[in-house]
Amino acid sequence: MKRVHYMLLMAISLTGSLVAQNGGTACSLGFTFEISDDKSWGYKEPVVVDITPGSPAERAGLKLNDIILSVNGNGTYLKSYQTIRSWFDLQGNDMTIGIRNFEHSFKEVTIAKDCRHSTAITEAQLAPVFAFYSLEDVQDRRFLMPVKTKKNEEALFHNYRTFGFAPSDEATRALDERINAIFIRSLCKMGLQYSSDDPDFIIQTYYSYQTNPLFKADSHTYGSYQPVWRFDTRNNRTVKVPLYNPSEAVRVDDIAYNLEFGYRFFDRKFMEPGEMTLIWESEVKERLNNHYNLADYLEMNLPLMLLKFPYMGNASFATYRVKYLKYNYTGIGYNMNDLKTVVAVDPGSPAAQAGIKPGDVVTNIQGQGFNHTSQSLTEGYRRFIAETMKLRDKNTRYTDSNGFKECMFWDVANYHAIAEALSDNRRYKAAFSYLFNFNQYIDWNTPLTINIEIERGGEMLSFAVTPKRATSSHILVD
Repeated sequence: MKRVHYMLLMAISLTGSLVAQNGGTACSLGFTFEISDDKSWGYKEPVVVDITPGSPAERAGLKLNDIILSVNGNGTYLKSYQTIRSWFDLQGNDMTIGIRNFEHSFKEVTIAKDCRHSTAITEAQLAPVFAFYSLEDVQDRRFLMPVKTKKNEEALFHNYRTFGFAPSDEATRALDERINAIFIRSLCKMGLQYSSDDPDFIIQTYYSYQTNPLFKADSHTYGSYQPVWRFDTRNNRTVKVPLYNPSEAVRVDDIAYNLEFGYRFFDRKFMEPGEMTLIWESEVKERLNNHYNLADYLEMNLPLMLLKFPYMGNASFATYRVKYLKYNYTGIGYNMNDLKTVVAVDPGSPAAQAGIKPGDVVTNIQGQGFNHTSQSLTEGYRRFIAETMKLRDKNTRYTDSNGFKECMFWDVANYHAIAEALSDNRRYKAAFSYLFNFNQYIDWNTPLTINIEIERGGEMLSFAVTPKRATSSHILVD
């Protein structure tokens, strides 16, 4: 459990080092970028590679893979990362950037900065720190897909606006139409438009699904491999699938089926007149340990494959990172040095509406005392993780992005014991479980409000706060 002990301390101290550089106030935009070396997408310009869910950048409409053309009127082409980053601080409470993507050749977006006390740590930052109170609600996971991608270096993908499909064979028309519907849903979400009349590029697909004649269901190693989890973009959840990990060696007689799927984009507008030129190709070859209907496979996995387009990253593989977060938002920003003192309250938040103010010291939340130090909080959390492992469902085991291999959901048969453990504040210092206390394993009679007691100028006050259920889901791919 040493890893978890350090994980909590690092999460709190690292956040402090990141914001302390700005003195008394830290301002966040909520996105990161890198200078592109991809000749087909934003060459020598900054490209957005990460956006914090719920951040000012997301609220302003910024999207992954947006190409940044200007910052506060300054052109970004051939400028260094450090120069562009320095422009972010030139204006006070907001900044204006010009972007290019599939929808717009140029569009200006104004981002209002989120400025708060430099020692404040938000509930959105604390929820991942205390993830083991409810891994159902906070997940940070990685998974691999054997996606191989090729592209035409002469293609400038930001010039494309519309797409269509190659004709289908009558024998496969029903399946092809279902596959085409997935393309339409995914590509239109990126800003492209479907056009059957005069598309800028044509999509052609190929696929096969074959039984393995060497498969032996009675193999002594069949069923001994690690389960594979992938992210389902339809419901924003990570689910177990009957596939083998592409990085794991598997005996050939343990493979029940082999699946192959690929798609190609053919230009019909900007390349050689009258000819269609291949501009993009992506394919997967999967090993299955059980039957997985091809259409069902594609409903989940084709949208993941398409996340590689147009800024593909690794050409021979795909590494995905999923950040899923659901927690009770009150709007309190705690002092990261003691995690009791309120140093910021979001305007208009549930805590602000209830009357909580900066300078208040939290003494109790929902019956659980806040009489902790950083050390006692960390030790109690580590003890809680170790002693409640027996209450978790081993069939849900996975390894998170930090490399911790014992991540598991709670066993529904143990809900009562879980609730008792979380209420043992003296042993576990579990007051921050309020971030998740609308789950049935904590309180079967779901409360509409949580009671927060604070000390203000020597006076004890009590507030009924109605939190908002904040949910965000984010997936990145390289």
